[in-house]
Amino acid sequence: MNPKISVIIPVYNTERYLKECLDSVVNQTLKDIEIIIVNDASPDNSISIINDYAKNDSRIVVIDKKENEGVGQARNDGILKATGEYIAFMDSDDLYSRNVALNNLYSAAIENKVSVSGGFLEMLRDGIVEKTVYPQNVYGLDFEQSSLMNYFDYQYDYGYTQFIFNRKSIIDNDIRFPSYSRFQDPPFFVKAMFKAGNYFFINEPVYRYRLIGDSSKYTVKKTVDMLCGIIDNLEFSRNNDLSKLHCLTAYRLDKEGSFMAINNISDKNRDELIAKFIQATSKVDVKWLNDSGFDFPDPFVPEVFEYALDTAAKYEDLRNNKILRAMRKIKNG
Repeated sequence: MNPKISVIIPVYNTERYLKECLDSVVNQTLKDIEIIIVNDASPDNSISIINDYAKNDSRIVVIDKKENEGVGQARNDGILKATGEYIAFMDSDDLYSRNVALNNLYSAAIENKVSVSGGFLEMLRDGIVEKTVYPQNVYGLDFEQSSLMNYFDYQYDYGYTQFIFNRKSIIDNDIRFPSYSRFQDPPFFVKAMFKAGNYFFINEPVYRYRLIGDSSKYTVKKTVDMLCGIIDNLEFSRNNDLSKLHCLTAYRLDKEGSFMAINNISDKNRDELIAKFIQATSKVDVKWLNDSGFDFPDPFVPEVFEYALDTAAKYEDLRNNKILRAMRKIKNG
């Protein structure tokens, strides 16, 4: 008989937090689970820790990759290996909020006959737990009680680790993580939630996300990959009449995308970054957003371009950049 939930855990350079993560999974009160750990050619001591746990728990399945292919592919490997009725995703530096988390998520899914169920995310900052509170008017996540919901009302893109997903639905609809080095989970999550339609949300914390400072998050490569994921969600939201998601994704482009791009505006590879940013900006349907009731600026000029145009006045190579000259014309009408 198949396990109730397969928990998929990609691992790369997280030996410092790995035991705490694995303890939170193996000690779940829901014992009928499968734990798939994908070692993505981690150069630290993670595989030794993984093997020690596997020796003592027959529920653990180890995929030991010899080449690093990224976290998206590692999760996809886990999906193909999984046999559970539902699948859950755990990052190897995070942990579950309580040992009843998986039991409560599974019970909610079965009792309410839905393919997806989820709960609240908590932040773990310097060892202190903070419940995440989202502005209702932006994210629609301020749930006051457990309830059956529909993704058309929800239209959010983050938090896939807070949910469990029916494995058959994921497999049958060929929903996978893209191979981006950053922002690979929102395109997966959006497609999975849209396909599910109805889902059940329990009004309790289920997952703790550990906040870790990491300057490598802001490289040109990761910024370009994030923009690829944003483009995916802009196209998907427009094609499926998800105006709230479209607005939220445009907001991410303007704020998060700009923040990352500004960190790389002086990099020698900035032309690739700026070109990808323009491509993403072109996917924002401003007229549709305004017609849908969102007060969106027209023309839409993300913060990074304002910054780049201001900076161009100081540096000749930026001042003569063809892409920025084109942006200056757009801004000035």
